[in-house]
Amino acid sequence: MNVLRSQVKKKNSQYLDIDDLAYISPEARGINEDVLETGILINPIVVYPISGELRMGTGGVYYRQGCVGKKYLVHKGNSRVPAALELGYTHIEGIIDD
Repeated sequence: MNVLRSQVKKKNSQYLDIDDLAYISPEARGINEDVLETGILINPIVVYPISGELRMGTGGVYYRQGCVGKKYLVHKGNSRVPAALELGYTHIEGIIDD
C-alpha cells in the first residue's frame, strides 16, 4: 500500500483506496501542479459516501456514470487525486464527511 499522506493531520482522517473514489476527470479539472512538483499533500481530501441507487436519466443513462462501482465521491481535492495517481500512489489520506 503506497499512501500519499497529508502534512496537516486531522483526527478523523483515514487512508482511502484511490480505486474507490469517483472524482472529476483531469481533462475537465486539471491536475494539482504543486503536488506533482513537490510530492507533498498539505491537506487531506474530503469525500462523501455514495449511498442509494444511482438515478437514471433519459435513454437509461446514469447521471453519475463515473460513480458506478465506487464507494466515495470526492468533494474537496479533485485535482489532488490524479496527481497522486501520476506519482504512483495507490491510496490517499482523506476525511469521510457524512
